[in-house]
Amino acid sequence: MFSINARGRQLRRPAPTAPPAAEPAEPWRARSFGAGTVPPVLPVSPGVGGTVRATPEAARAMLLAGRLPDELIVSGALRLSGEARLRELPRWLECTHLEVNDCPNLELLPERLRATSVQAARTAVRELTGDWLVREHVGLSGNPQLCQLPERLTARSLDVANCPCLVQLPATLHLTHWLEVAGSGLTGMPTGLRVNLHWQGTTVDERTAFRPEDLKAVEILNVRNVTRRRVLLERFGLDRFVREMGGLVLDRDRDAGGERQLLSIPLEGDEPVVALRVICPSTAHTYVLRVPPHLRTCRRAAAWLAGFENEHDYRPLIET
Repeated sequence: MFSINARGRQLRRPAPTAPPAAEPAEPWRARSFGAGTVPPVLPVSPGVGGTVRATPEAARAMLLAGRLPDELIVSGALRLSGEARLRELPRWLECTHLEVNDCPNLELLPERLRATSVQAARTAVRELTGDWLVREHVGLSGNPQLCQLPERLTARSLDVANCPCLVQLPATLHLTHWLEVAGSGLTGMPTGLRVNLHWQGTTVDERTAFRPEDLKAVEILNVRNVTRRRVLLERFGLDRFVREMGGLVLDRDRDAGGERQLLSIPLEGDEPVVALRVICPSTAHTYVLRVPPHLRTCRRAAAWLAGFENEHDYRPLIET
């Protein structure tokens, strides 16, 4: 008998407590071999209660063939990255390392997972549920449809970068080291979770990660770490930074939108921020566009933005 859970899986009802009269046949191996055939060299052995124990090679072949036991225990690392055939993993899975990066059709990951590390970036997964116990890192970056993590997830570190639909972390999430959140939809941390926050690998505070509108331009100037300052500037926004700081006018001229200015803002220990401020002739909206710091004229900056190395080759007939 089967039942359908919220994620659409077909789940077997619990097996009876009494042992079966005879050992069931192995469902994942051929029962007999004809003349000239070669039996599998990598064993797949059924265990108690429907558990299947397999070598990494045998487990990989079984899963890619679409054969899914309820519970799979792999004696090593399960590496399936880049497999377009992979659509689902067993409901219960135990292995050393799970690697399923770049599996575009993978929609269902285990509900009970035991592993040393997990790499599941760029898949079709929408929801993760259940109980995940991972000793080291869980990488889930680049999953554009992911909106839910397992209710019980324990790991050393977690990467949910570029998961825009993930707006909330489970209250029972347990991490011990760091959480990467760049490009996610997260707006805060669960109460009680105290780990380092990363934005593109750089440690940031909660305000920088989740409330950049609360930052001040002068705070960015006071940050001495160049990498962290660049992250703050990205979160703050170039247009707002130039608007608040003003900057030194290196050059000014006019185009179809009106006056344009080339501005420079020096940064201690780093190259200056040089930006071209222009007005769109169609919408009258002002844009601030960063350009290389060696440029010294508006025309040269505009040519560079248009993809021209030589400003004399830049002759726009219509500017919009």
